[in-house]
Amino acid sequence: MDLREPPRLIFNTDGHWIINYQDRWEPEDITKMMPTLADAGVDALSVLVGIDDDLSWRGSPHGQLWGDNIEDWNPDPLPTDIHGHPLQNTQPLHIHGRPVKEIDGRMPANAHECLYGLFAKVIQDGHDLMRIYIEGARKHNLTIYASFRMNDAHACEEARGWYGRSRQKTERPDLLLGSPVPAGVHGADWGFSWRWNYAKAEVKERFLGLFDETLTHYDFDGLELDFSRASPFFRVGEIIENIPTLTQFLRDAQEIVKRHSVSKDRELRLIVRVPVGIGENLEAGIDTETWIREGLADIVVLGSPGYCVHEVDSGKAVSFAEESETLVFTGFDGATYTVSPQEGYERSPSGVLRATALNGYRDGAAGVHLFNYDYPSHRAGPTDSKDFNVYDDYHLQTIRDLRESSSLERRNRCYYLPSPAAGGADHRLQVPRKLVLMGRGAGSEHAMRFTVHDDIDGGKAEGRIRKTELRLRMEDFEDSLDRIHFEVNGRILPFTPSRTVTNSQGQQWFVFDDPPLQQGLNTILLILEGIETPDPWPSIQQCEILVLTSDLM
Repeated sequence: MDLREPPRLIFNTDGHWIINYQDRWEPEDITKMMPTLADAGVDALSVLVGIDDDLSWRGSPHGQLWGDNIEDWNPDPLPTDIHGHPLQNTQPLHIHGRPVKEIDGRMPANAHECLYGLFAKVIQDGHDLMRIYIEGARKHNLTIYASFRMNDAHACEEARGWYGRSRQKTERPDLLLGSPVPAGVHGADWGFSWRWNYAKAEVKERFLGLFDETLTHYDFDGLELDFSRASPFFRVGEIIENIPTLTQFLRDAQEIVKRHSVSKDRELRLIVRVPVGIGENLEAGIDTETWIREGLADIVVLGSPGYCVHEVDSGKAVSFAEESETLVFTGFDGATYTVSPQEGYERSPSGVLRATALNGYRDGAAGVHLFNYDYPSHRAGPTDSKDFNVYDDYHLQTIRDLRESSSLERRNRCYYLPSPAAGGADHRLQVPRKLVLMGRGAGSEHAMRFTVHDDIDGGKAEGRIRKTELRLRMEDFEDSLDRIHFEVNGRILPFTPSRTVTNSQGQQWFVFDDPPLQQGLNTILLILEGIETPDPWPSIQQCEILVLTSDLM
C-alpha cells in the first residue's frame, strides 16, 4: 500500500513471532507470516515493542529487556506453557504450536524462559528485533507501528505473570497502583496491583521517554498506544481528578510524534486503542470524546481488552470526529465468548467478527483493528494446525472479508450477547439472566437488545440473505415452558423452536427460524407469566441472531 494513505486493516501481534527464530537462527524466519497476511489484505501491522510493557532491546534509560532481571525461571520446579499451566512430563514444551528447542545447548525450563532466551539470543547474534520487523514490513509493502501496552495486567498474576515484573517495578513499588485492588481486577486475589499509577509524573515520563526513544532509533511509521491493555490507570477514588492528566499525557505523546514527523520529513501516525464504551472509558480516566474532538490521535480504535464484543460505540465516536481528522476503527479480538456451533466450528466462529465489523462500517468506522488473530486458539476452531504460522483458507477469507462492508454483507454473520464467566466494564452484560415475572411488574423494558446494521427484508428480497435465525440457550426451563412469554420486536410468538443445535459439551440451543427481525435495534423479550416463584428458576444463558447469506462462507 501507499504508506501515505491511512490503513484499512491493522493486524496486531504481541511478540511471540520470535519463536520462529529457532527454526534456522535466521532473522527473516521471524517474519515468515508477513507475506501471508499481506496477501490476505492486511495493510498495516502493530508490533509490540517487547513483552507486556517491557522491551526487546537493552540499554534503554526508560525500560529493560523483558525478563532480564529474572534469575530463577523455574522455582517450583515445574514446566509450564505460555499460559502458566503445568505440563505433564510426557508433554513437550511448546509455544503456540511450535515445539521449543535448545538455545545455545540449553533447554528452557518453561515457555517464558524460552521467550526470554530468544530475545537475548537475537541480541547476542547481532540483530535487533524491531529492525527485523521493520525490514520485513518494507519488503512486503506493509505499514508498521510500534505498539505499547499502557498498563499490561499479566504481571499482576502471582502464578503466571511474575516473570514480567521488571526491576523498575520491584524497586519502585511507589509508582504502582498497589493496594487496594477493586474486585474482578487482575491482582485482586493477592490484594496488590503491579500496574503503573499514571498519577505519578515518573510513570508518564517513562512512557514518553520510550516513545521518543523508539522513534529516534527505529524507522516505524508511527506509534500505537494500547489503553485497552488495560485499566485501571489510577487508584480507587483518584480517577475523576486525573482525567485531565491522561488527556495531557496523550497531548505530550502527540507532540513527540509530530516532532519526529518533521525530523523524518514524512507523516507518522499516532494510533490509540481504547475499550469499546465511551462512558465506561471516562469512568476509567480515558476521555475518548475529547481525544477525538481535539484530534489528539490520527486513529482511535474502539477494541475490547478481552474477547470480541458486539456492542461498540463506533457511531458515537464517529460523531465526535466531525470537526477533526481523527479516523475511528472498530477493533476486536479474534476469539469470542461462547456461541452455538456455526460453519463447522464450535469455538470463536468468524460470523461474530463479521457482524461486529459490518456494524462498525455502517456506523462510519474507517477500518478494522484485529487483535490476537495470530494465535490459533483465537481463531475459529479447531484449526487444521496448531502452528500459529499456518492459516486455514477459512481464516484467510475471514481476514479478506474484514476489509470491506460489501464482502461482509454477503457472508454469514452472528450478532451475539457476550456471556463471560467474569464480567468486564465494557461488556454491558445482558446475559446470563434469570427470567423475571410479569406478575411482579416485568415488561418490555426487560428485553435483550441487539443492533443489526443490515436491511434484513431488503436482503431477503434481493436474494442476498437466505434466512435468519434466533438461537437461545436456556437452563432449568423445563417446568416453566407453559409460562414463557416470548416477543421479538414487540411481536408475541409461540415458544416453539424449529429445532435445536448442540455442541460437543452437550450445550443445546433452541433455533427459531426467520423471526421478525429489523434493521437497527432488535429486542428479544423472554419473561414468565404469573406471579408465582418458579422452582427451579429458568434462565437464559446465551442469545444470538444469525444472518445467513447465499454465500456458504
